[in-house]
Formats: sequence, structure tokens, C-alpha cells
Amino acid sequence: MIRYLAEYSDFFGPLRMLDSITLRAVVGVALGFVLAIFYAKSFIRFMLGLRATEDVSKPDSAHLHKLHSGKSGTPTMGGLIVLWAMLLVVPLVCDITKPIVWLGLGVLLSFGALGFVDDYMKLKGLGARGLTKRQKLACQFILAGIFAALLWQCVEGDCFHVKSGDLGFGATGYKVDFSFDDSQGMTKLLVPFTKWVEVQPDLGWFYYVFFAFVLVACSNAVNLTDGLDGLAPGCSIMVAATYSIIAYVVGNSVISAFFRIPYVPGSGELSIFCAVAVGATMGFLWFNSHPAEVFLGDTGSLSLGAFTAYVALATKHELVLIVAGGVFVLEAVSVLLQTASFKLTGKRIFKCAPFHHHLEFSGWHENKVVVRLWMISAVLAGLALGTLKMH
Repeated sequence: MIRYLAEYSDFFGPLRMLDSITLRAVVGVALGFVLAIFYAKSFIRFMLGLRATEDVSKPDSAHLHKLHSGKSGTPTMGGLIVLWAMLLVVPLVCDITKPIVWLGLGVLLSFGALGFVDDYMKLKGLGARGLTKRQKLACQFILAGIFAALLWQCVEGDCFHVKSGDLGFGATGYKVDFSFDDSQGMTKLLVPFTKWVEVQPDLGWFYYVFFAFVLVACSNAVNLTDGLDGLAPGCSIMVAATYSIIAYVVGNSVISAFFRIPYVPGSGELSIFCAVAVGATMGFLWFNSHPAEVFLGDTGSLSLGAFTAYVALATKHELVLIVAGGVFVLEAVSVLLQTASFKLTGKRIFKCAPFHHHLEFSGWHENKVVVRLWMISAVLAGLALGTLKMH
């Protein structure tokens, strides 16, 4: 961990810079990007040698099958590229002794492992298309429940909590009068566009059910978005970059006091973690942009979605995820509405779901769909950051 080199700054002064969160985040982005690109070429050749390619057949839609028939023979499980790069870089630039970091690593790896099993079963023809929906959901909720319990233990053990009280800074004597103590802070929600002291619903033990739901919902939303070249990775980059900034703000007692939001000790390391995710995903996107040379697969989409949700929960900006991840929300809601409408009325709301396929069916070229949804994601990321001040 390069951070500990700062302890030798007495021998070489510039080493003190390595204790900087900003510097380590920049290094994390660069290393994640370079290592992902370096590994991707070998990974793609390896997967092609194994003939581990995505089944792009669409038996339920002849038109969709025609649109995507050219993607046949593209390797899958590309999420391993992102995970490999992150696993190498995170221990270098983050302080992995902090519970807030190793919980994040646990979420990333466990959901990635679940996605890997699903992808592997698809490749080997085990099951119609990998794990069934019920099996996948059951596994996701079990994993989410485990991490909710671990979070509870960390909170009870006073090693991961939200600070309260006077967080004054400078000569202004600015105060944040949080009306909860440290042991209760994690079960309360920060409602965007309101002052924390005015609206602070306490979910109590139900917060951990909420924790599990958010992890599962976000991982599946990213999975549903992963249907066009570069769409899910591009949007994930913007959401991760947004939460890198948010994590930096809530991890600094002075800045969080200025914005009148909870201060979460140690979350500055999550800022670096998110920066590594940005770099590694950008490296993957280099090969996943249209025409894709490799697909993300469930290995990548489930892990990135769950990790994003974890950061939102850990930084006490859960509801902001609805804004920052608005494209993911749109994709998931379109599937839910389409399914409900067809079952209840026999009619479809969209030409095809998820929403990106509806746009394809409307005559939009794949590139146009992806780039425009990226632009929407960028705007939503800006709005999400705006909630920091609009209290």
C-alpha cells in the first residue's frame, strides 16, 4: 500500500504526498485503466481459444435477433478484466485494513463470483440460460443479507459509523446539529434537497432489509442495462465518478460540515476505490465500445451494480443513487412495467424491454442509443452532485 510510504517522509519529503486521497485516487484511475487494457487483449484471445462466446440468439424476438446477429462469436465474462484490475490496484492505493474498504471488496467479489457461475453455466449449457431468476435472486439476497449483517457488526463494534455532533471548522464556527448518536446514524436516511436535521427518517432494523434490497436492485438494474455495446460500462463510469466525489466529501469532517451532511469516517478510501473502478471500467470500455470485442457478462454487471449500491449505502447517500443511476432505474422500471402490463392486460407498453431495445425498435442506431443514454447519465450525475449543496 503506497500510503504507508508516506511514513518515510522524514527521509524523503515528497513521500508525504502519498498520504493524499486525491493523489492516490488519480494513481488508482491511471493504474486501473492501464492494467485493464494490458490484460484485456490476452483475456480476449484466451476466451476465443476456449470458444467461450456469448449466445446472442433472441428466440423471443426475431427482430431483435436480426439486429444483434452480428455480435455472434464475441467473448463474454469480460467483467473479469475489471475485477482483475481492481483487485491488483485497490490494495496498492487504498487502506484495506479499514472495514469500509474490505466490505466493499467483499461485495465486489461475491457478486462477481455469482455472475461468474451464471456465465459459466450459460457457456456449458447447464440450464436453459444459466441460473434461473429465482435462483439468482435467492443468491443475491443471501449475499446482501450477509453484508448487511457484517455492516451491523461493524456499526455495533464502533469501527464503522456515522459521526454526530459539532463538526465545526475554521473561524466561522459552523455547526451541524445532528440529532442522533453514533450507534443510530447508519439506520437513518439522508433525504435529498432537505436539511438533514429536518427530515431524517429512522428505519431502525428495517434499514438492513433496505440495504439488501438496494444491493440486489442495483446489481440487477446494471445487468438489465448491459444489452448494447458500451452502455452499462459507460453509465457505470459516470455513477462511480459521482460517488467518488461524494465519498470524498462525506469522508472529510470539514467539507461535510460545510455541506451539512453526515460525516462517515474512512469513506475517503471509498473515494479512491471508486476512482479505481472508473479506471478499470474505462480500460474495459476500450474493448467493449461498438463493435464490442468482449462483453461484460453477469460477472461484471452484477459486481459493478452491487459495488455501486454499497458505496451509496456506506456514504449515506442511498436515495441519491436514484438520480445518479437514473439510466439504470429507467432500464429496470421499463422491464417491470412491461412485464406487469403484459400479464395484467396482455398489452405491451414498450416495443421491447429493457428501454434501450425500445429505442432500437424505434429506428435508432445502436451507437446513437448508447451515446445519448451516456449523455443523460452525465446530466444525472451532475444533478446528483448538486444535491450535496441543495439542502
